[in-house]
Amino acid sequence: MLASFPLWLALAWSPAPAGGDPTPAEPSANEPTGANTDAGTTTDAGTTTDAGTTTDAGTTTDAGTTRSAPAARRGLSWRRADATPLERRFILGIEGVFIQAPPLRPDVVSFDPRFIGRSVSLGGLGLLARLRVHPRIGVEAVVRSGSVRYASREGEGDDDAVVSQDQVMADLGVLLFVARGDLAHIAFDAGLGGMGTRVSYELSRDGTQLFGSGLVRVGVDAEFLVKRIAFVISARAYGVFTDVDRVRNRGPLLEEGNSPPAPVPTLQTYLVASGGIAYRF
Repeated sequence: MLASFPLWLALAWSPAPAGGDPTPAEPSANEPTGANTDAGTTTDAGTTTDAGTTTDAGTTTDAGTTRSAPAARRGLSWRRADATPLERRFILGIEGVFIQAPPLRPDVVSFDPRFIGRSVSLGGLGLLARLRVHPRIGVEAVVRSGSVRYASREGEGDDDAVVSQDQVMADLGVLLFVARGDLAHIAFDAGLGGMGTRVSYELSRDGTQLFGSGLVRVGVDAEFLVKRIAFVISARAYGVFTDVDRVRNRGPLLEEGNSPPAPVPTLQTYLVASGGIAYRF
């Protein structure tokens, strides 16, 4: 028994092997793994900065506050207007135009109010160009046309009598985008411009009246985006101002006697709706 005592004492007081620390124990299969920094703790799949704690799939600030990763946002958002830079700022497109306007009131021919009504509809085409100078602000130039024909009823007077109205509107405007997302943009707009109108009389004698008008408008616009293509729609109200005495009368019907004024009121209101397609640059 005494002979085995020195061997037991030597094993108890033997020093650690030179050249390194003892081998650490292997982690358990259920124990989370992570990377630690000074005064920080880490959980699964997280990264930690000084004096911060991290939860799963999150980011940590120096103050120790953790924020979850933001999810992808689509659709409409006021905040996205400033958060996302614009890749394509310019669009150029064509559109169909529908105009609701007061009817003509010519002096050289009379219209039956039973068949004309309080308004008439003009149809035409338009061209638009828009430039986005800021995520919330854009400028545009628009040219639109509209036409309508008034014809006599069969069996009443001259069956071939026709009065036609053709007009071209051009204006510049500013758009304020109140919502902008990945799929759609919505804006309010306002602008100024001018309009030229031609009224042609095809009666027993022909005649033409030419006159101009000033425009002011407000409205709402929407753009629906599909990669480089944008589908654009708008609804606008126009105030139309006309100097009825500044008119050019041509043809034998109008050149005899006193020149009649423009066959429209001095102040008018147009309601204009349009829809079209545009290419984004």
